[in-house]
Amino acid sequence: MGIFKSEHKRRILVALSDIHSGHNLGLLNPSTALQREGKDGALTDYHPTATPFQEYLWDLYQANLKSVKDLAGKDEIVVIHNGDATQGTKYPDAWVSPRESDQIAIACANLRPWLELPNVTKMRIIKGTGSHVMGDGSSEILIAQQLAAEYPKKSISALYHGLFDLDGFTVDAAHHGPAVGMRQWTKGNMMRYYLKSIINDALDSGFPVADLTLRAHYHTPHIEAVTRAFRQYWIALTPSYCGLGAHGIQATRSEFQISNGLLAFEIIDGKLVQTYPFFETLDIRTKETL
Repeated sequence: MGIFKSEHKRRILVALSDIHSGHNLGLLNPSTALQREGKDGALTDYHPTATPFQEYLWDLYQANLKSVKDLAGKDEIVVIHNGDATQGTKYPDAWVSPRESDQIAIACANLRPWLELPNVTKMRIIKGTGSHVMGDGSSEILIAQQLAAEYPKKSISALYHGLFDLDGFTVDAAHHGPAVGMRQWTKGNMMRYYLKSIINDALDSGFPVADLTLRAHYHTPHIEAVTRAFRQYWIALTPSYCGLGAHGIQATRSEFQISNGLLAFEIIDGKLVQTYPFFETLDIRTKETL
């Protein structure tokens, strides 16, 4: 990767989302320290016990982080967490802890490993679904404030909808957008129509059109491209770092596979050179011979 360093500006954009911190199938850093009171009222730290799926997610997360680190080398890394950093308050049946504040602590512990990398200079935390982020992006605001205080030399903030310029390559990031599609043979259709509409609306209004549109929420990775006037634009949906609980099973109409991980984008001199899909897909059906 060093061949680009002397003559070209190279950056790695990391897009991850839906870590659902505080859910017992969401991401959980094993070093997370929460507090509880003993019989004499003394406060002590404890580490919440991970479920088997959380152990799988953390191992995968660590492997993905290493892959990005190796990919970037010494080049700059920009991280976008695209919504639903916490589980929120609407579905308490799957909480790791009954305290809402513990979800903030878990999320901060989950995102710190990125900020420990010296070449991660910026992190943007997009506000997610109200039911998962305690209303109006509350949890993500608190997470960004906490991490910004811990890492004052890094640029960290929370927002609803961003238009980011990386050396001339522009990224439109928001949590909510189109689904991939309900059937295998319709996958990507909704994404392309959505992107075409964004392009037309922006051009009609004289607003800039982003090179890459990032969306999340559906926990399903997919990338589509649209060509307009001989120029190509992309839209990408990110996978999650969360399993399917009772609500997820209902919402997906009993989806049998789930993808966990992230997407990384290699940008050189303001051009998208390559996309790296760092995720794994599991068949989560219970398998028996009867």
